[in-house]
Amino acid sequence: MKRWIALLIGLVSFLGIGACSHVREYADIARSKEVSEAYRVQLARWTRSQIVHSQFETRVHIHATYLGPEFNRAYLDEYARLYRLSEGEKRSRAESDAAKASEFTEFLFYAYIPEKPSNDFDRKGSIWSVFLIDSKGQKVLPTGIGRINPVTPVILNFFPYVHAQYGIAYRLKFPASAAALIADPSTKLVFTGVVGTVELAFGSR
Repeated sequence: MKRWIALLIGLVSFLGIGACSHVREYADIARSKEVSEAYRVQLARWTRSQIVHSQFETRVHIHATYLGPEFNRAYLDEYARLYRLSEGEKRSRAESDAAKASEFTEFLFYAYIPEKPSNDFDRKGSIWSVFLIDSKGQKVLPTGIGRINPVTPVILNFFPYVHAQYGIAYRLKFPASAAALIADPSTKLVFTGVVGTVELAFGSR
């Protein structure tokens, strides 16, 4: 009987060691799949965020990344590295990105609003008004705002400020001509409504 108990304990110990080994292996894989420092630098360079408070409570918190030529190159380089794209595959994606850029100027933004029904940027009749505005007060309205659904692991890893359980991520599109405005530090990307106003400038860094 004692012999069987000893064998059972040994088996459990062996399985435990094996399980720990697999956990370490998966952790190593996860670390190897993390985005690089070079990509994180470009993400920080092209991302702006702002929190609007009222009586020490958060009313709205928005992060927005300008998906311009420099950021898109960094994104593609990192995606190609992680997914081991061939030169041909990478070139094909670059051509596709260039074609999209000729059609519109794009942002990815994430909004956290404690009052969840107010997080309705993509809804017709939204409580929010979104636009670009230059130093002369001229506005450029978006051509589309779309909710990102589902929020994939790719989105979560490449844009770590996105937390799907708390807020909502969107794609925001403007006419292609808007890209020229964004380089001007006086141009602001504005989200405004009864909840509050967020103004982000992308040409200041």
